[in-house]
Amino acid sequence: MVLTIAKFLNTARVKSSLDALIDNTSAFLVDPNKEDLLKREGKRPDPQLLDQYRIMDEYAPIQQSDDFRVLEYLIERNMAIASVIATGQEIPQTRAGRIVKIEGSQFGKMAISHVFNEEDEIRMLEFSKMQNIPETFRDMLFGTVDSLQPRIIKLSNVLTWQTWLQGFVDFTDPRSGVAMRLAYNTYPELFPTPLTGNTPGSAVWNDYANANGILNLQQHARAFYNLNGYYPDEIFMSQELVDDLLRQQSTRDQALALGLINNLPNSTIPAIVDETLLGQALKRLKVPPIRIYDAQYEIEVAPGQFMRGRYLPNHSYVFATKGMSKRLFGPTIEGQGKPGVFVKVEEWLKSSPPESRCYAVARMIPFIPQPKVLGARKVK
Repeated sequence: MVLTIAKFLNTARVKSSLDALIDNTSAFLVDPNKEDLLKREGKRPDPQLLDQYRIMDEYAPIQQSDDFRVLEYLIERNMAIASVIATGQEIPQTRAGRIVKIEGSQFGKMAISHVFNEEDEIRMLEFSKMQNIPETFRDMLFGTVDSLQPRIIKLSNVLTWQTWLQGFVDFTDPRSGVAMRLAYNTYPELFPTPLTGNTPGSAVWNDYANANGILNLQQHARAFYNLNGYYPDEIFMSQELVDDLLRQQSTRDQALALGLINNLPNSTIPAIVDETLLGQALKRLKVPPIRIYDAQYEIEVAPGQFMRGRYLPNHSYVFATKGMSKRLFGPTIEGQGKPGVFVKVEEWLKSSPPESRCYAVARMIPFIPQPKVLGARKVK
């Protein structure tokens, strides 16, 4: 009997190992405290590896629902204070809140597969005639299956970042051509017009002589406070955007005015502002602390053609508030109605030319319980 890749992956011992690997990867991706999870397993966490997950776990934890239509509506709560009334007066009436429909609120279906073609099957047939299948080939097959879930999660991260950056999802997949559209009811004062440099006071952040980045942040944070009654927890920026902020003359002037730096007498070298001093200035001026995020992903824009993408572009910053969002995964038919990422280890497609595949599928939506905490701005 010819041993195909599908048959090999479906043998009892191999399938048992693969199922355990898939379960472990799923537990890692869902766990909000990945560092502790790895330590409990006796592993040494790689801080650089964990950093790409940390922000998503803090501000958009993964949650699952077995309801296909759980997100058609949101409740916008009425938290206005009570009324003063006279003795004998009727109690004023008001509504507890209102139900708001989310435009395009169905779960987006995500999927990725890896196909094993005739050349792969020839390798499998050759290796099956050896005493042992080479470990490198086995690891390649296992790694191919194990990579499916993270690729689904990374797509969910891309969609979530789009929501944070603009209050809506507008994503057209380059492979399938299918578009996902989702719009939340955001507040225009929390998504100010992009800085262009074309009008007074709108200097872009890499115009170091004229930009006023700290003032931009201060005014934006105040608008958030006026709407919500509290400030965002953090502001996400790229390292490049932070460097732009540090190089602005206005940042140096603010640091001088606050007494954080001094002009050195008889020196032609101006005092500089570093990230530590910037953090002190922002705290004094009631601007949320900045957190740098430079994680990237890879996208296939055409068959065999790949490009790097950034979750957070170099030109924008984002307000972040704990509890602002979730990556909500719904049920799939492939997973027999269970929520989460479903992985099919092996599936035989056709006999000539021989072709089989492994795949993962999920349904997900970036869930924003209170859209009025979303805020971002393009500044260059």
